[in-house]
Amino acid sequence: IYQYIFFFSSRRRHTRFLPVSWARRCVQETGVHGESQIKSAQIQKQKKIIMDLGADKKEEKDLIKKKRDEHLVELRTKRREQDIIGKRFNIQSNATNLEGQTADLIESKGVDSSHLNQLKIHIDECLKKTYTINEFEQLALAINSDNIFQQHLGVIGLRKILSIEDGPPIQIVIDSNLIPRFLEFMKREDQPHLQLESAWALTNIASGTTQQTQTIIDKGGIPLFVNLLYSRFPEVAEQAIWAIGNIAGDGAQYRDMILKYGGLDPLLKIVDSAQKQTTIKHGTWALSNLCRGRPLPDFRLVVKAIPTLGRVLINSEDPEVLTDASWALSYLSDGDEARIQSVIDTGVVSALVRHLDNPLLSILIPCLRTLGNILTGSESQTNTVLEAGALPKFFQHINHERRAVRREVCWSLSNVTAGTPEQLQQIIGNQEYFQKLITLCKTDCTEIKREAIWVICNSTNQGKPEQILILCQNGILELFNEFLDADDVKTVAVILEALFNIISCGNDHYQENGENAFLAHLEKINCTQKIEKLQHHKSEEVYNLSLIHI
Repeated sequence: IYQYIFFFSSRRRHTRFLPVSWARRCVQETGVHGESQIKSAQIQKQKKIIMDLGADKKEEKDLIKKKRDEHLVELRTKRREQDIIGKRFNIQSNATNLEGQTADLIESKGVDSSHLNQLKIHIDECLKKTYTINEFEQLALAINSDNIFQQHLGVIGLRKILSIEDGPPIQIVIDSNLIPRFLEFMKREDQPHLQLESAWALTNIASGTTQQTQTIIDKGGIPLFVNLLYSRFPEVAEQAIWAIGNIAGDGAQYRDMILKYGGLDPLLKIVDSAQKQTTIKHGTWALSNLCRGRPLPDFRLVVKAIPTLGRVLINSEDPEVLTDASWALSYLSDGDEARIQSVIDTGVVSALVRHLDNPLLSILIPCLRTLGNILTGSESQTNTVLEAGALPKFFQHINHERRAVRREVCWSLSNVTAGTPEQLQQIIGNQEYFQKLITLCKTDCTEIKREAIWVICNSTNQGKPEQILILCQNGILELFNEFLDADDVKTVAVILEALFNIISCGNDHYQENGENAFLAHLEKINCTQKIEKLQHHKSEEVYNLSLIHI
Protein backbone atom coordinates (compact mmCIF):
# COMPACT_ATOMS: atom_id res chain seq x y z
CA ILE A 1 0.00 0.00 0.00
CA TYR A 2 2.64 2.47 1.07
CA GLN A 3 4.98 4.27 -1.25
CA TYR A 4 8.33 5.33 0.15
CA ILE A 5 9.63 8.82 -0.38
CA PHE A 6 12.94 9.97 1.08
CA PHE A 7 14.03 13.49 1.79
CA PHE A 8 16.75 15.11 3.84
CA SER A 9 15.83 17.58 6.53
CA SER A 10 18.26 20.06 7.98
CA ARG A 11 18.96 17.76 10.92
CA ARG A 12 18.51 14.11 9.92
CA ARG A 13 17.23 11.84 7.19
CA HIS A 14 13.53 10.92 7.39
CA THR A 15 11.47 8.31 5.57
CA ARG A 16 8.11 9.62 4.43
CA PHE A 17 5.07 7.41 3.75
CA LEU A 18 2.27 8.34 1.38
CA PRO A 19 -1.09 6.57 1.22
CA VAL A 20 -2.61 5.31 -2.02
CA SER A 21 -5.40 7.81 -1.50
CA TRP A 22 -2.85 10.57 -1.91
CA ALA A 23 -1.44 8.90 -5.01
CA ARG A 24 -4.92 9.07 -6.45
CA ARG A 25 -5.04 12.74 -5.54
CA CYS A 26 -1.85 13.18 -7.58
CA VAL A 27 -3.55 11.62 -10.60
CA GLN A 28 -6.53 13.91 -10.26
CA GLU A 29 -4.50 17.05 -9.74
CA THR A 30 -1.72 16.42 -12.23
CA GLY A 31 -3.47 14.27 -14.81
CA VAL A 32 -0.60 11.73 -14.99
CA HIS A 33 -0.98 7.95 -14.95
CA GLY A 34 1.30 5.01 -14.48
CA GLU A 35 3.43 4.02 -11.49
CA SER A 36 6.56 5.90 -12.56
CA GLN A 37 4.60 9.01 -13.46
CA ILE A 38 2.68 8.92 -10.17
CA LYS A 39 5.88 8.49 -8.20
CA SER A 40 7.50 11.38 -10.06
CA ALA A 41 4.47 13.58 -9.37
CA GLN A 42 4.54 12.55 -5.72
CA ILE A 43 8.18 13.51 -5.38
CA GLN A 44 7.67 16.88 -7.04
CA LYS A 45 4.70 17.76 -4.87
CA GLN A 46 6.51 16.40 -1.80
CA LYS A 47 9.41 18.76 -2.44
CA LYS A 48 7.03 21.69 -2.70
CA ILE A 49 5.25 20.72 0.52
CA ILE A 50 8.53 20.38 2.40
CA MET A 51 9.75 23.76 1.15
CA ASP A 52 6.47 25.39 2.14
CA LEU A 53 6.53 23.74 5.56
CA GLY A 54 10.09 24.88 6.10
CA ALA A 55 9.07 28.47 5.42
CA ASP A 56 6.02 28.10 7.68
CA LYS A 57 8.17 26.67 10.45
CA LYS A 58 10.54 29.61 10.30
CA GLU A 59 7.60 32.02 10.40
CA GLU A 60 6.17 30.14 13.40
CA LYS A 61 9.50 30.24 15.19
CA ASP A 62 9.81 33.96 14.56
CA LEU A 63 6.22 34.50 15.74
CA ILE A 64 6.77 32.56 18.97
CA LYS A 65 9.98 34.47 19.59
CA LYS A 66 8.20 37.78 18.91
CA LYS A 67 5.39 36.93 21.32
CA ARG A 68 7.86 35.85 23.99
CA ASP A 69 9.86 39.04 23.49
CA GLU A 70 6.70 41.16 23.60
CA HIS A 71 5.78 39.53 26.91
CA LEU A 72 9.21 40.22 28.37
CA VAL A 73 9.18 43.77 27.02
CA GLU A 74 5.84 44.25 28.75
CA LEU A 75 7.34 43.07 32.02
CA ARG A 76 10.32 45.37 31.55
CA THR A 77 8.11 48.32 30.56
CA LYS A 78 6.01 48.00 33.69
CA ARG A 79 9.14 47.78 35.78
CA ARG A 80 10.72 50.74 34.02
CA GLU A 81 7.68 52.94 34.67
CA GLN A 82 8.04 52.15 38.36
CA ASP A 83 11.81 52.56 38.28
CA ILE A 84 11.77 55.96 36.58
CA ILE A 85 9.65 57.40 39.37
CA GLY A 86 11.56 55.55 42.04
CA LYS A 87 14.97 56.48 40.67
CA ARG A 88 14.01 60.14 40.20
CA PHE A 89 12.99 60.44 43.82
CA ASN A 90 15.76 58.23 45.14
CA ILE A 91 18.03 60.87 43.64
CA GLN A 92 16.12 63.51 45.55
CA SER A 93 16.52 61.56 48.79
CA ASN A 94 20.28 61.55 48.27
CA ALA A 95 20.39 65.33 48.57
CA THR A 96 20.98 65.13 52.29
CA ASN A 97 24.02 62.97 51.62
CA LEU A 98 25.50 65.77 49.52
CA GLU A 99 24.92 68.56 51.99
CA GLY A 100 27.91 67.55 54.03
CA GLN A 101 30.09 67.07 50.95
CA THR A 102 29.91 70.57 49.50
CA ALA A 103 33.57 71.23 50.20
CA ASP A 104 34.57 68.18 48.19
CA LEU A 105 32.72 69.50 45.15
CA ILE A 106 34.10 73.05 45.16
CA GLU A 107 37.44 74.04 43.72
CA SER A 108 39.16 77.40 43.96
CA LYS A 109 39.49 77.75 40.20
CA GLY A 110 37.56 80.76 38.95
CA VAL A 111 36.57 81.82 42.48
CA ASP A 112 38.41 84.32 44.64
CA SER A 113 39.76 82.57 47.74
CA SER A 114 38.09 85.12 50.02
CA HIS A 115 34.73 84.13 48.55
CA LEU A 116 35.30 80.38 48.63
CA ASN A 117 33.95 79.82 52.14
CA GLN A 118 31.00 82.07 51.38
CA LEU A 119 30.20 79.94 48.30
CA LYS A 120 30.30 76.76 50.38
CA ILE A 121 27.93 78.27 52.94
CA HIS A 122 25.67 79.55 50.16
CA ILE A 123 25.45 76.12 48.50
CA ASP A 124 24.64 74.43 51.81
CA GLU A 125 21.86 76.93 52.41
CA CYS A 126 20.48 76.35 48.92
CA LEU A 127 20.49 72.60 49.47
CA LYS A 128 18.56 72.90 52.73
CA LYS A 129 15.89 75.17 51.32
CA THR A 130 12.54 74.01 49.93
CA TYR A 131 11.41 75.47 46.59
CA THR A 132 8.02 75.70 44.92
CA ILE A 133 6.82 76.23 41.38
CA ASN A 134 5.85 79.79 42.37
CA GLU A 135 9.57 80.62 42.50
CA PHE A 136 10.21 79.39 38.97
CA GLU A 137 10.69 82.82 37.36
CA GLN A 138 13.10 83.93 40.09
CA LEU A 139 15.13 80.72 39.70
CA ALA A 140 15.16 81.05 35.90
CA LEU A 141 16.60 84.56 36.25
CA ALA A 142 19.18 83.26 38.71
CA ILE A 143 20.40 80.46 36.45
CA ASN A 144 20.90 82.93 33.59
CA SER A 145 22.92 85.25 35.81
CA ASP A 146 26.67 85.74 35.44
CA ASN A 147 27.05 85.53 39.22
CA ILE A 148 28.32 82.15 40.46
CA PHE A 149 26.22 82.41 43.64
CA GLN A 150 23.05 83.06 41.65
CA GLN A 151 23.90 80.27 39.20
CA HIS A 152 24.08 77.76 42.04
CA LEU A 153 20.83 79.06 43.50
CA GLY A 154 19.04 78.73 40.15
CA VAL A 155 20.36 75.28 39.33
CA ILE A 156 19.75 73.80 42.79
CA GLY A 157 16.27 75.31 43.01
CA LEU A 158 15.20 74.13 39.57
CA ARG A 159 16.64 70.68 40.15
CA LYS A 160 14.60 70.37 43.36
CA ILE A 161 11.43 71.50 41.64
CA LEU A 162 12.03 68.96 38.86
CA SER A 163 12.26 66.26 41.53
CA ILE A 164 8.74 66.71 42.89
CA GLU A 165 6.55 63.63 42.71
CA ASP A 166 3.39 64.98 41.11
CA GLY A 167 3.72 66.77 37.79
CA PRO A 168 7.31 68.05 37.72
CA PRO A 169 7.46 71.14 35.46
CA ILE A 170 9.61 69.46 32.81
CA GLN A 171 7.88 71.07 29.86
CA ILE A 172 7.97 74.51 31.49
CA VAL A 173 11.74 74.24 31.85
CA ILE A 174 12.05 73.15 28.22
CA ASP A 175 9.78 75.96 26.97
CA SER A 176 11.82 78.48 28.98
CA ASN A 177 14.91 77.43 26.98
CA LEU A 178 16.86 76.47 30.10
CA ILE A 179 18.31 73.21 28.76
CA PRO A 180 21.19 74.96 26.92
CA ARG A 181 22.13 76.64 30.20
CA PHE A 182 22.22 73.32 32.05
CA LEU A 183 24.34 71.81 29.29
CA GLU A 184 26.71 74.79 29.45
CA PHE A 185 27.17 74.28 33.19
CA MET A 186 27.93 70.59 32.61
CA LYS A 187 31.12 71.69 30.84
CA ARG A 188 32.32 73.64 33.90
CA GLU A 189 35.03 71.35 35.19
CA ASP A 190 36.15 74.17 37.48
CA GLN A 191 32.74 74.00 39.20
CA PRO A 192 31.98 70.32 39.85
CA HIS A 193 29.00 71.05 42.10
CA LEU A 194 27.45 73.12 39.33
CA GLN A 195 28.14 70.21 36.99
CA LEU A 196 26.45 67.81 39.39
CA GLU A 197 23.32 69.90 39.88
CA SER A 198 22.95 70.57 36.15
CA ALA A 199 23.37 66.91 35.27
CA TRP A 200 20.88 66.06 38.02
CA ALA A 201 18.26 68.46 36.62
CA LEU A 202 18.74 67.11 33.09
CA THR A 203 18.45 63.55 34.39
CA ASN A 204 15.02 64.39 35.78
CA ILE A 205 14.04 65.90 32.45
CA ALA A 206 15.26 62.75 30.69
CA SER A 207 12.89 60.72 32.88
CA GLY A 208 9.96 62.45 31.17
CA THR A 209 8.48 61.65 27.78
CA THR A 210 10.50 60.62 24.74
CA GLN A 211 9.88 64.03 23.19
CA GLN A 212 11.22 65.73 26.31
CA THR A 213 14.29 63.52 26.30
CA GLN A 214 14.79 64.36 22.62
CA THR A 215 15.27 68.05 23.47
CA ILE A 216 18.36 67.11 25.48
CA ILE A 217 19.65 64.89 22.66
CA ASP A 218 19.10 67.57 20.02
CA LYS A 219 21.22 70.06 21.96
CA GLY A 220 24.18 67.68 22.31
CA GLY A 221 23.52 66.20 25.74
CA ILE A 222 24.75 62.64 25.16
CA PRO A 223 28.49 63.36 24.61
CA LEU A 224 28.45 65.69 27.62
CA PHE A 225 26.99 62.99 29.86
CA VAL A 226 29.50 60.46 28.53
CA ASN A 227 32.29 62.91 29.33
CA LEU A 228 31.01 63.27 32.92
CA LEU A 229 31.50 59.52 33.40
CA TYR A 230 35.23 60.30 33.44
CA SER A 231 34.89 62.88 36.23
CA ARG A 232 37.27 62.47 39.15
CA PHE A 233 34.38 63.31 41.44
CA PRO A 234 32.37 60.12 42.12
CA GLU A 235 29.16 62.09 42.77
CA VAL A 236 29.36 63.72 39.35
CA ALA A 237 30.17 60.45 37.58
CA GLU A 238 27.32 58.65 39.33
CA GLN A 239 24.89 61.35 38.31
CA ALA A 240 25.99 60.82 34.72
CA ILE A 241 25.19 57.13 35.19
CA TRP A 242 21.61 58.04 36.10
CA ALA A 243 21.28 60.15 32.98
CA ILE A 244 22.84 57.55 30.69
CA GLY A 245 20.51 54.89 32.09
CA ASN A 246 17.39 57.00 31.67
CA ILE A 247 18.25 58.04 28.13
CA ALA A 248 19.28 54.55 27.00
CA GLY A 249 16.07 53.13 28.42
CA ASP A 250 14.00 55.47 26.28
CA GLY A 251 14.68 53.68 23.00
CA ALA A 252 17.14 51.82 20.79
CA GLN A 253 18.09 54.97 18.90
CA TYR A 254 19.29 56.75 22.04
CA ARG A 255 20.97 53.59 23.30
CA ASP A 256 22.98 53.28 20.10
CA MET A 257 24.00 56.93 20.24
CA ILE A 258 25.42 56.46 23.73
CA LEU A 259 27.32 53.36 22.61
CA LYS A 260 28.73 55.13 19.55
CA TYR A 261 29.87 58.05 21.70
CA GLY A 262 31.85 55.56 23.80
CA GLY A 263 29.63 55.53 26.87
CA LEU A 264 30.18 51.84 27.67
CA ASP A 265 33.91 51.87 28.52
CA PRO A 266 33.86 54.45 31.34
CA LEU A 267 30.67 52.90 32.72
CA LEU A 268 32.32 49.48 32.89
CA LYS A 269 35.34 50.99 34.60
CA ILE A 270 33.12 52.58 37.25
CA VAL A 271 31.24 49.35 37.96
CA ASP A 272 34.40 47.22 38.00
CA SER A 273 36.14 49.49 40.51
CA ALA A 274 33.11 50.45 42.60
CA GLN A 275 33.30 49.99 46.34
CA LYS A 276 29.83 51.33 47.11
CA GLN A 277 26.89 49.02 46.55
CA THR A 278 24.79 51.93 45.32
CA THR A 279 27.27 52.60 42.53
CA ILE A 280 27.20 48.94 41.48
CA LYS A 281 23.39 49.03 41.56
CA HIS A 282 23.07 52.17 39.46
CA GLY A 283 25.82 51.12 37.07
CA THR A 284 24.31 47.69 36.47
CA TRP A 285 20.92 49.25 35.79
CA ALA A 286 22.47 51.58 33.19
CA LEU A 287 24.40 48.68 31.63
CA SER A 288 21.20 46.69 31.33
CA ASN A 289 19.53 49.54 29.45
CA LEU A 290 22.50 49.73 27.08
CA CYS A 291 22.16 46.02 26.28
CA ARG A 292 18.41 45.72 25.81
CA GLY A 293 15.87 46.76 23.18
CA ARG A 294 14.77 45.77 19.71
CA PRO A 295 16.61 45.65 17.47
CA LEU A 296 19.39 44.39 19.70
CA PRO A 297 22.48 46.61 19.86
CA ASP A 298 25.47 45.85 17.69
CA PHE A 299 27.10 43.01 19.59
CA ARG A 300 30.55 44.42 18.88
CA LEU A 301 29.62 47.53 20.85
CA VAL A 302 28.35 45.71 23.96
CA VAL A 303 30.40 42.50 24.12
CA LYS A 304 32.79 44.15 26.61
CA ALA A 305 29.93 44.33 29.12
CA ILE A 306 29.60 40.56 29.45
CA PRO A 307 32.54 39.91 31.86
CA THR A 308 31.44 42.76 34.14
CA LEU A 309 27.83 41.60 34.20
CA GLY A 310 28.98 38.04 34.85
CA ARG A 311 31.05 39.11 37.86
CA VAL A 312 28.16 41.16 39.20
CA LEU A 313 25.73 38.25 38.91
CA ILE A 314 28.17 35.87 40.56
CA ASN A 315 29.13 38.13 43.47
CA SER A 316 26.08 40.23 44.26
CA GLU A 317 23.14 39.35 46.48
CA ASP A 318 21.24 42.59 45.93
CA PRO A 319 17.86 41.80 44.26
CA GLU A 320 17.89 44.89 42.03
CA VAL A 321 21.44 44.24 40.87
CA LEU A 322 20.66 40.59 40.16
CA THR A 323 17.54 41.58 38.24
CA ASP A 324 19.33 44.06 35.99
CA ALA A 325 22.40 41.87 35.46
CA SER A 326 20.34 38.80 34.56
CA TRP A 327 18.12 40.75 32.16
CA ALA A 328 21.22 42.19 30.49
CA LEU A 329 22.75 38.74 30.07
CA SER A 330 19.48 37.46 28.62
CA TYR A 331 19.77 40.10 25.88
CA LEU A 332 23.45 39.47 25.26
CA SER A 333 23.02 35.68 25.03
CA ASP A 334 20.22 35.99 22.47
CA GLY A 335 21.95 35.07 19.25
CA ASP A 336 24.53 32.83 17.66
CA GLU A 337 27.01 30.48 19.29
CA ALA A 338 29.67 33.21 19.53
CA ARG A 339 27.37 35.32 21.70
CA ILE A 340 26.49 32.31 23.81
CA GLN A 341 30.13 31.36 24.31
CA SER A 342 30.99 34.88 25.44
CA VAL A 343 28.48 34.47 28.26
CA ILE A 344 29.65 30.97 29.16
CA ASP A 345 33.28 32.12 29.32
CA THR A 346 32.46 34.40 32.26
CA GLY A 347 31.72 31.34 34.38
CA VAL A 348 28.24 32.66 35.08
CA VAL A 349 26.24 29.52 34.21
CA SER A 350 26.46 28.06 37.72
CA ALA A 351 25.29 31.34 39.20
CA LEU A 352 22.34 31.44 36.77
CA VAL A 353 21.37 27.94 37.85
CA ARG A 354 21.77 28.89 41.51
CA HIS A 355 19.46 31.86 41.07
CA LEU A 356 16.71 29.58 39.78
CA ASP A 357 15.99 29.08 43.48
CA ASN A 358 15.24 32.78 43.84
CA PRO A 359 11.54 33.39 44.60
CA LEU A 360 11.53 36.77 42.84
CA LEU A 361 10.09 36.57 39.33
CA SER A 362 12.19 39.57 38.32
CA ILE A 363 15.27 37.37 38.81
CA LEU A 364 13.88 33.92 38.03
CA ILE A 365 12.47 34.74 34.58
CA PRO A 366 15.59 36.39 33.07
CA CYS A 367 17.79 33.63 34.50
CA LEU A 368 15.53 31.05 32.85
CA ARG A 369 15.64 33.05 29.64
CA THR A 370 19.45 33.27 29.65
CA LEU A 371 19.83 29.54 30.27
CA GLY A 372 17.27 28.87 27.55
CA ASN A 373 19.30 30.99 25.15
CA ILE A 374 22.45 29.04 25.99
CA LEU A 375 20.58 25.77 25.39
CA THR A 376 19.95 26.84 21.79
CA GLY A 377 23.68 26.70 21.19
CA SER A 378 26.04 23.87 20.33
CA GLU A 379 26.16 20.44 21.94
CA SER A 380 28.97 21.48 24.29
CA GLN A 381 27.20 24.72 25.20
CA THR A 382 24.04 22.80 26.05
CA ASN A 383 26.12 20.40 28.14
CA THR A 384 27.48 23.34 30.13
CA VAL A 385 23.96 24.11 31.37
CA LEU A 386 23.09 20.48 32.05
CA GLU A 387 26.35 19.83 33.90
CA ALA A 388 25.63 22.82 36.12
CA GLY A 389 22.54 21.01 37.40
CA ALA A 390 19.84 22.96 35.58
CA LEU A 391 17.48 20.07 34.83
CA PRO A 392 16.33 19.43 38.43
CA LYS A 393 15.73 23.18 38.80
CA PHE A 394 13.69 23.27 35.58
CA PHE A 395 11.46 20.48 36.77
CA GLN A 396 11.04 22.14 40.15
CA HIS A 397 9.42 25.04 38.30
CA ILE A 398 7.48 23.10 35.68
CA ASN A 399 4.32 23.45 37.77
CA HIS A 400 5.03 27.02 38.91
CA GLU A 401 1.95 29.11 39.63
CA ARG A 402 2.98 31.74 37.09
CA ARG A 403 2.39 30.85 33.46
CA ALA A 404 5.40 32.90 32.31
CA VAL A 405 7.69 30.66 34.34
CA ARG A 406 6.14 27.44 33.02
CA ARG A 407 6.46 28.77 29.47
CA GLU A 408 10.16 29.56 29.90
CA VAL A 409 10.82 26.16 31.48
CA CYS A 410 9.13 24.33 28.60
CA TRP A 411 11.03 26.40 26.05
CA SER A 412 14.33 25.49 27.74
CA LEU A 413 13.40 21.80 27.93
CA SER A 414 12.40 21.75 24.26
CA ASN A 415 15.94 22.84 23.41
CA VAL A 416 17.31 19.95 25.46
CA THR A 417 15.07 17.34 23.82
CA ALA A 418 16.05 18.70 20.41
CA GLY A 419 19.69 17.98 21.23
CA THR A 420 21.78 14.84 21.17
CA PRO A 421 20.47 11.42 22.24
CA GLU A 422 22.63 11.69 25.36
CA GLN A 423 21.02 15.00 26.29
CA LEU A 424 17.56 13.67 25.54
CA GLN A 425 18.20 10.66 27.76
CA GLN A 426 18.60 12.91 30.80
CA ILE A 427 14.90 13.72 30.49
CA ILE A 428 13.22 10.61 29.14
CA GLY A 429 15.43 8.38 31.28
CA ASN A 430 13.91 9.96 34.38
CA GLN A 431 10.40 8.63 34.82
CA GLU A 432 9.41 11.46 37.18
CA TYR A 433 10.48 14.12 34.69
CA PHE A 434 8.68 12.47 31.81
CA GLN A 435 5.45 12.02 33.74
CA LYS A 436 5.49 15.68 34.74
CA LEU A 437 5.62 16.58 31.07
CA ILE A 438 2.74 14.24 30.26
CA THR A 439 0.69 15.73 33.10
CA LEU A 440 1.43 19.26 31.89
CA CYS A 441 0.25 18.31 28.40
CA LYS A 442 -3.06 17.08 29.78
CA THR A 443 -3.89 19.60 32.49
CA ASP A 444 -2.46 23.05 31.71
CA CYS A 445 -3.83 25.91 29.61
CA THR A 446 -3.65 25.72 25.81
CA GLU A 447 -0.49 27.81 25.55
CA ILE A 448 1.48 25.68 28.01
CA LYS A 449 0.05 22.44 26.63
CA ARG A 450 1.47 23.41 23.25
CA GLU A 451 4.87 24.22 24.76
CA ALA A 452 4.92 20.90 26.64
CA ILE A 453 3.84 19.00 23.53
CA TRP A 454 6.73 20.65 21.72
CA VAL A 455 9.14 19.31 24.35
CA ILE A 456 7.94 15.76 23.74
CA CYS A 457 7.71 16.11 19.97
CA ASN A 458 11.29 17.36 19.76
CA SER A 459 12.32 14.08 21.41
CA THR A 460 11.47 12.31 18.17
CA ASN A 461 13.86 14.36 16.04
CA GLN A 462 17.22 13.08 17.22
CA GLY A 463 16.23 10.21 19.49
CA LYS A 464 17.75 6.79 18.94
CA PRO A 465 15.39 3.96 17.97
CA GLU A 466 15.45 2.57 21.50
CA GLN A 467 14.56 6.01 22.85
CA ILE A 468 11.65 6.33 20.43
CA LEU A 469 10.49 2.92 21.67
CA ILE A 470 10.64 4.09 25.29
CA LEU A 471 8.60 7.16 24.40
CA CYS A 472 5.94 4.99 22.75
CA GLN A 473 5.91 2.56 25.66
CA ASN A 474 5.26 5.53 27.96
CA GLY A 475 2.12 6.53 26.12
CA ILE A 476 3.04 9.34 23.73
CA LEU A 477 1.12 7.75 20.85
CA GLU A 478 -2.05 7.86 22.94
CA LEU A 479 -1.21 11.42 23.99
CA PHE A 480 -0.68 12.51 20.38
CA ASN A 481 -3.88 10.77 19.34
CA GLU A 482 -5.81 12.72 21.96
CA PHE A 483 -4.39 16.06 20.81
CA LEU A 484 -5.04 15.54 17.11
CA ASP A 485 -8.53 16.82 17.93
CA ALA A 486 -7.14 20.04 19.38
CA ASP A 487 -8.36 23.38 18.09
CA ASP A 488 -4.84 24.79 18.12
CA VAL A 489 -3.43 24.34 14.63
CA LYS A 490 0.21 24.57 15.72
CA THR A 491 -0.24 21.82 18.29
CA VAL A 492 -1.73 19.52 15.66
CA ALA A 493 1.03 20.38 13.20
CA VAL A 494 3.92 19.62 15.56
CA ILE A 495 2.28 16.33 16.57
CA LEU A 496 1.95 15.30 12.94
CA GLU A 497 5.65 15.96 12.44
CA ALA A 498 6.51 13.86 15.50
CA LEU A 499 4.26 11.02 14.36
CA PHE A 500 6.04 11.12 11.05
CA ASN A 501 9.39 10.61 12.81
CA ILE A 502 7.99 7.73 14.85
CA ILE A 503 6.52 5.96 11.81
CA SER A 504 9.86 6.36 10.01
CA CYS A 505 11.66 4.83 12.98
CA GLY A 506 9.21 1.95 13.11
CA ASN A 507 9.64 1.22 9.43
CA ASP A 508 13.41 1.06 9.79
CA HIS A 509 13.74 -0.69 13.16
CA TYR A 510 10.50 -2.10 14.53
CA GLN A 511 8.85 -4.46 12.06
CA GLU A 512 6.63 -7.31 13.30
CA ASN A 513 5.71 -9.86 10.64
CA GLY A 514 6.59 -7.30 7.99
CA GLU A 515 4.37 -4.66 9.59
CA ASN A 516 5.44 -1.36 11.19
CA ALA A 517 4.76 -1.92 14.90
CA PHE A 518 4.19 1.77 15.62
CA LEU A 519 1.88 2.21 12.65
CA ALA A 520 -0.07 -0.88 13.70
CA HIS A 521 -0.59 0.63 17.14
CA LEU A 522 -1.71 3.92 15.65
CA GLU A 523 -4.28 2.04 13.59
CA LYS A 524 -5.41 0.14 16.70
CA ILE A 525 -6.16 3.39 18.58
CA ASN A 526 -7.85 4.89 15.50
CA CYS A 527 -5.13 7.52 15.08
CA THR A 528 -4.67 6.81 11.38
CA GLN A 529 -8.34 7.54 10.77
CA LYS A 530 -7.94 10.90 12.50
CA ILE A 531 -4.98 11.74 10.29
CA GLU A 532 -6.98 10.87 7.19
CA LYS A 533 -9.73 13.21 8.38
CA LEU A 534 -7.14 15.95 8.77
CA GLN A 535 -6.67 15.83 5.00
CA HIS A 536 -9.85 17.92 4.97
CA HIS A 537 -8.62 20.36 7.63
CA LYS A 538 -9.13 24.05 6.93
CA SER A 539 -5.47 24.76 7.79
CA GLU A 540 -3.18 24.31 4.81
CA GLU A 541 -0.30 23.44 7.10
CA VAL A 542 -2.23 20.62 8.78
CA TYR A 543 -3.57 19.45 5.41
CA ASN A 544 -0.07 19.23 3.95
CA LEU A 545 1.35 17.41 6.97
CA SER A 546 -1.51 14.92 7.02
CA LEU A 547 -0.72 13.99 3.42
CA ILE A 548 2.87 12.95 4.05
CA HIS A 549 2.46 10.94 7.24
CA ILE A 550 0.67 7.71 6.47
